[in-house]
Amino acid sequence: MANVKLDDYNVGSYIGHRMEELGVRDYFVVPGDTNLTLLDNLLENPRLRMVQCCNELNTGYAADGYARASEAKAAAIVVPYIVGGLSILNAISGACSERLKVIVLSGCPPTSVFTGNKATHHTPSPSNKDQALHAFQGVTAASVRVDTVESAADVIDNAISKCIQQSLPVYIELPNDIAGAPCRFPIPLNQKVEEATQTNKEGEALEAMTNLWNSSHRPVLLLGSQVQVLLSRDIIQCLAEKLGCPVLCQPDGRRISESHPQYWGTFWPGLLNHEGEKLVLSSDLWLAVGVSWSDLHTSSIDIGNEAHRLISFDYNSVGMPGGKVITPISVSKLVSAMIDSTSIRPVEFPPGFKPSHPASIQAEIKTSDDALTVRSLLSGIQSLVQDNSTLVADSGDTWFTASHIKLPAGVDLHMQLPYASIGWSVPAALGAQVARPHGRVVLMVGDGAFQMTAQEIGTMIRMKLNPIILLFNNLGYKTETAVHEGPYNYIANWDYTKLATSFLDKPHAQPSNPYAMEKSDLDAIPVFAKKIQTQADLLRAIEMVSTESDKLAFLECCIEPDDMTPELRALGEKVSKGFSK
Repeated sequence: MANVKLDDYNVGSYIGHRMEELGVRDYFVVPGDTNLTLLDNLLENPRLRMVQCCNELNTGYAADGYARASEAKAAAIVVPYIVGGLSILNAISGACSERLKVIVLSGCPPTSVFTGNKATHHTPSPSNKDQALHAFQGVTAASVRVDTVESAADVIDNAISKCIQQSLPVYIELPNDIAGAPCRFPIPLNQKVEEATQTNKEGEALEAMTNLWNSSHRPVLLLGSQVQVLLSRDIIQCLAEKLGCPVLCQPDGRRISESHPQYWGTFWPGLLNHEGEKLVLSSDLWLAVGVSWSDLHTSSIDIGNEAHRLISFDYNSVGMPGGKVITPISVSKLVSAMIDSTSIRPVEFPPGFKPSHPASIQAEIKTSDDALTVRSLLSGIQSLVQDNSTLVADSGDTWFTASHIKLPAGVDLHMQLPYASIGWSVPAALGAQVARPHGRVVLMVGDGAFQMTAQEIGTMIRMKLNPIILLFNNLGYKTETAVHEGPYNYIANWDYTKLATSFLDKPHAQPSNPYAMEKSDLDAIPVFAKKIQTQADLLRAIEMVSTESDKLAFLECCIEPDDMTPELRALGEKVSKGFSK
């Protein structure tokens, strides 16, 4: 950080410096009395932008989306003591399931409250002031509190280092009186991380991997959701071409060009791409990179029966057939060594080999008053996904509609499949759009999920962001209905288009925000909303999305309640039977 004197540093500005080193340019905030000093000091840094969300849970989801989409692959959050921490805990659990680097900074009362056993607000009982610290231990690489000014820099650095080394969230509590206290000038963070990092078994893993690969006859490469935190798209393509084998992706791991000749489509056994599934099940070796084996991913297969042919590249380990685990390793270093190796034998395909992709269920959109269908809507979404788009899908049938969208090269698809927290997508889309402002996020969300986190539409409008939001209004929780019918699956039908345009209104007093840099032009609210009931409505809306590209586009897609993808029906049957074959 240029032109900063040693005595200009306090703990808050120290944290801001660490954010910059990580490449984090935006941080997500809910203010409270315990974190205001920290926020004041972060605001002093002109290279960081504060994004204020509507509640702490949404803040966590937004950071999740930011960590996925940003070049930094990391995010930071500031929340109040305990009430904020416990509210955000669910979102951080989801980030943990995907190994996302999310730094949660929680303000807390002054140190005298802890050293003197004084009662304070925001605690479940006068004696329980560590509830959030304990709660975060199971879903973070570190859950710590800064106790003294002298230890502040080391405690913060050690936690952030663990976040980077383990690619997991961390939780840091910072007393309000320490946040503004002077501290030392920071040494480079990468120096600290390198000193603490031990990844020295790549050679052993490469030898074991090479022996197995060269003795196989029909190997395949499987990519999962966590590959996004392990390898870049370019490295993935180099690896695929080095190995020469078919490549299949889990539905949340589509990180290779879908026009690549080795791409064999989605691997979602029992639900999608049955030809690709047959190929995998007939293979004698699976190389799985960043793959999750949750029941939602495996569906119709028992992964325990596949251990004899499975090599798993996880974050810092390689699992081999027979149960041997080689750790610690760096997957990126191991893959680079594989690409450079002259010992690995590329697969030679028999004559006539070519990938087989499942037929699309998209249907032509008619210029008529025919009712909107999932199939015609899919065709419309396909036209909206451009080369610089980011596709985000909430839990439910939107998983499957996303799986039927062909992704242009470089387009990322984000979904939260293993944790499957309904409502995650709206704030996650906010985070992704903040992280990638030069491309539009295309969000697909059901009406039930939308009702959980709808408030962040207001944040998007306030920030003049321009995502495309497709609300699948099928009158309730249709994923749950597919599993088991019941009155609990039905919700109030909101006037969604009116709601979307109501999130910004003229204030009743001036100035409404004395800190605003410029006045908001309420005569040109940066959002439009359309209710789509017919296919002609859809065509008009698509045209409007293009002509008013600087605005948030909110499209309420009115779908018949029994109109769903065949995959959702199949999933519902499998879930209701406990995923039995």
